[in-house]
Amino acid sequence: MVCQARVYVRRDGAEQLVMEDVALVEVEGDTCTLSTLFGEEKRIRGRIARIDLLKHTVHLEEAQGANDV
Repeated sequence: MVCQARVYVRRDGAEQLVMEDVALVEVEGDTCTLSTLFGEEKRIRGRIARIDLLKHTVHLEEAQGANDV
């Protein structure tokens, strides 16, 4: 069974979908690296605010003044 997630980031008071089919979230300092099974990657400066395993979602809170890395 493969469990993949949708990742949302809170920006300007609203949550925006930033990536689907995420299989791996790696956190290093203030950067979260999101990866799919096929090797697509995206880096977001921020922290994990919530993970909902029942809904297969990860919610990030963007770092102040941050843009995607």
